[in-house]
Amino acid sequence: MRWTTLLFDEADLDGLSRLSSEALLGGAGDTLERRFDPRELYRRWERQQWIASDIDLERDRHHWNSLLSPGTRDSLSAFVTSFLIGEYTGLDLMSPVLAACPDEEYLVYLATQAADEARHTVFVSRLAEELLGLDEGLRNQLITSWSTLSPANRAVHTLENTILRELNASPHDYALWLRAVTFFHLITEGVLALHGQRGLVRSLQRIPLLPGMRAGFTAMTRDESRHVSFGLHALRRGAKEGYADAINELIETGMPLAAVVGISPGTTPQRAAAAAASASDLLATIAVRLRQLDLPQDFAEHVLDACRAAQDAALRTPVAAAQNR
Repeated sequence: MRWTTLLFDEADLDGLSRLSSEALLGGAGDTLERRFDPRELYRRWERQQWIASDIDLERDRHHWNSLLSPGTRDSLSAFVTSFLIGEYTGLDLMSPVLAACPDEEYLVYLATQAADEARHTVFVSRLAEELLGLDEGLRNQLITSWSTLSPANRAVHTLENTILRELNASPHDYALWLRAVTFFHLITEGVLALHGQRGLVRSLQRIPLLPGMRAGFTAMTRDESRHVSFGLHALRRGAKEGYADAINELIETGMPLAAVVGISPGTTPQRAAAAAASASDLLATIAVRLRQLDLPQDFAEHVLDACRAAQDAALRTPVAAAQNR
């Protein structure tokens, strides 16, 4: 089947789940490049609905319990618990972003994102319960999942919470709202969520098992592309209105934190090579987002250099240390 944006833009859940990973990711990237305004993003949300409770996980449970290796289950469990924290946090932190929203059309669009975050939380919670065997209650799932996060992932969430608390205390401060959007839409969703979903969808299509998990994360990727598209629009406009310094300061602080999430030293040459490849892919995602913001080239390169330095420190492995002794 030839690739066309209609496959991504107009497909229902079944159609999305049959897309190749490259068609899916090409469609998500196309959404960001086309620079939709909030009204068009709202219309796309109306056309692109799906129901988390409709996804059948019966085959997934069989695959999970009988066909997956322990190593694959461990890797996928880490994805699920990380996304459960991420999606619930996105839902939890929407209220100050909504309350401080400076524009009527922005507010209408952001209400759709709140609905998306709730739907994503419900779907990932189902995975945590029905595949991972976590408690049925969301609170207990969140407590368990938080305990599994890496220090780098926790650092990102801690900074994000600090920024949103500041906004909650000063809801009429446009600069603080733009800082919140910078972290929430650009760094957390535009880099970490889309990067993680891309890796997960590719992995699931290589297996190929777990059709329910694949369908849900495919639909989530399309939703996230709308969220990030809105954030890019709002930040480009904010920069033109004279708030580039507030936006850029947070990019400079937050992007190096995001650049090391999921990057850990390899204990063998093979794991070290895989970690380096993941770091390179994450850096490429960051570079694309910086370009889509229309940032000055010298500032973008400065941020990428800081991200590379953070990754180099994270990638120093026991294997390399042993070879250098």
